[in-house]
Amino acid sequence: MAFATATAGDPKWWPTWIRYTALFNICLYTFLGNCYSSGITTGFEALAMEFHVGFGPLTDLIAWSVFALGFSNLFWMPLAMCIGKRPVVLLSQLIFLGGTIWSFEATSVNSLLGSRILASLGAGAIESLGPSMIADMFKERYFASAMAIFGLALAGGSQIGPAIAGALVADRGWRWFFKLCAILTGCNTFFCIFFLPETSFRRPYVHDGETAAEMDKEASEMVEYRKDVEASGDVPPGVTSDQVYAGSYWKDLFNFRNRGQEETGLKAFPKQLSLPVRFLFVPAALYATISYGAMLGGIVIISSQTPQFFAPPPYLFDSKAIGLFTLASFLGIILAYPLAGPATDLLSRFLTKRNGNIHKPEHRIPALVVPFLLCPWGLILFAFTVAEQKSYYTAAVGAAFQAAGLCFVPSVVLSYVVDAYPTENGEALVLVNAGKNLVAFGLAKGNASWLAREGVKKMYGEVAAIQWAVLVLALPLYYAGPWLRARTQKFV
Repeated sequence: MAFATATAGDPKWWPTWIRYTALFNICLYTFLGNCYSSGITTGFEALAMEFHVGFGPLTDLIAWSVFALGFSNLFWMPLAMCIGKRPVVLLSQLIFLGGTIWSFEATSVNSLLGSRILASLGAGAIESLGPSMIADMFKERYFASAMAIFGLALAGGSQIGPAIAGALVADRGWRWFFKLCAILTGCNTFFCIFFLPETSFRRPYVHDGETAAEMDKEASEMVEYRKDVEASGDVPPGVTSDQVYAGSYWKDLFNFRNRGQEETGLKAFPKQLSLPVRFLFVPAALYATISYGAMLGGIVIISSQTPQFFAPPPYLFDSKAIGLFTLASFLGIILAYPLAGPATDLLSRFLTKRNGNIHKPEHRIPALVVPFLLCPWGLILFAFTVAEQKSYYTAAVGAAFQAAGLCFVPSVVLSYVVDAYPTENGEALVLVNAGKNLVAFGLAKGNASWLAREGVKKMYGEVAAIQWAVLVLALPLYYAGPWLRARTQKFV
């Protein structure tokens, strides 16, 4: 079947192999960005010896990278709305690649910091573009499953990255970690050139306040109507079988003209820069930002403080052992995926059926009861184990519980946002990703002084309390969400 025939111009009807190949490339990019950002924590000891600095300045390598990952969304998404998401992804990958090359050539800690900021400014593009492209390609009933795969890649990069870095630092030196990142980024860029089509599509049947489920239903009716018209050969006035996009897969890949959501192209860039601000008044977007940031902050704190806890006696972990410890927490992410993805979609369908087959985006929110019951306890278990110098196996279990939240919470809240605001999800995701990284940046930047002031048990207990407080706010959002969306629609 020809590409244009299979899609009818809409990515939701692309052949399965195209959608899942594109999803793979998006997730690989996400994995590499977070692997690069967090991986070097296991090389802190080697960096401290080479550059003659303490652990304090080295935490800036993580903090500013996290900040750049979020800040870059304020630029990349508005640009993507104007010129298309595919060219922005490719451009950002080249910047990421340049930053990783600079990283392994760095000769001072300040040079390394500059390279990591540049690389993270590039890699940050996919953190908001990724969920937006997934929403472009998949129907509402599969949102949580696809978002959970994205969350799995994001969290996997954060947890597998230190393990990879630990092994390379021990055997080859810290520069080889960045060399590997550069090699894999180059491969990912090559794959995206040929296997990541443009997903932006201007739908003519959008109405204010529509959810993604309602748009999917109208899109299905539109495609069926178009097929019937083309089969009969009787084209009424106002209906055309001509496609907006090129007529073949390969032509579509290299057609970069007029591919953004904005018909005026770059002339609309100043307007697009200001649009995410309106979501500051939208409770769904604010809640997604805070909850995502709270879970990411917990992981950032554990990752940045693990070398400090386990390198000295009684544990005496080298870089390879620290990497293996962080890899153990990835098991929590793997175990969380079935609940975060397919089970959340099934829950949404079950609640929709109970509601007289009337779907609400809020039907995904009850899935947050699982991270509420499990994830903050992971912080407490980790802290008490380290403080009492007990078995590191127990600490690994605590870290795994906490890491599970980094797969679970984003998959739920991001699918909720793109379901509730399908046409404006790009602007909403800018706020979510910039905000959650700002939260994580603050925690990464200040966690050393916080730890010195409060101690391990009290500090981690306070972080756990914050997570519980944030997650419990999902309850009023579940019941009042439809009313709040109706009242705040004027801001959107």
